Amino acid sequence: METAKNKWLGIFDEAEENVIAAGIILMVLMETVNTIFKFAYPSAAGLPEELANFAYTWVAFLCASFCTKRSANIIVDALTNLYPKALRNVLEYEQYVLDIAMSLMIIYGGFQFVGKTIAEGGTGKTGFPLWIVYLAPIVGFGVNIIRDIQKIMEVKASRAK
Repeated sequence: METAKNKWLGIFDEAEENVIAAGIILMVLMETVNTIFKFAYPSAAGLPEELANFAYTWVAFLCASFCTKRSANIIVDALTNLYPKALRNVLEYEQYVLDIAMSLMIIYGGFQFVGKTIAEGGTGKTGFPLWIVYLAPIVGFGVNIIRDIQKIMEVKASRAK
């Protein structure tokens, strides 16, 4: 039976994957439209490309947390596999704690940048407010922190058995 805590943390599972899929579809569609516009309506070319870039930004930052969820992060463990099991266990916790700390720093800087962008009123070619695009690192690394907490809980649960 799933605990209430794990159920709460699992809220993002499907939503995260659906947003990534929708972003990829939007990227493909907008790049296709942009190619057509280059020939049929040259003055509008570039607008769909900007939307594709916005989608790419969101997909990229959400994929960081998706990789954490799937334990598909880049890892070099040739040396650590030689360490005693107790030390490897400590290092496994440490990697998630370090990832949380780094994510918090990026989120902090992201909030500062978004605040500055809102104050300046920056928009892209499409008139789309840039601060919405600049929320991507905040959301992506925020979800990544949730994924790190899930992984810590999984490690704890597997060691308790």
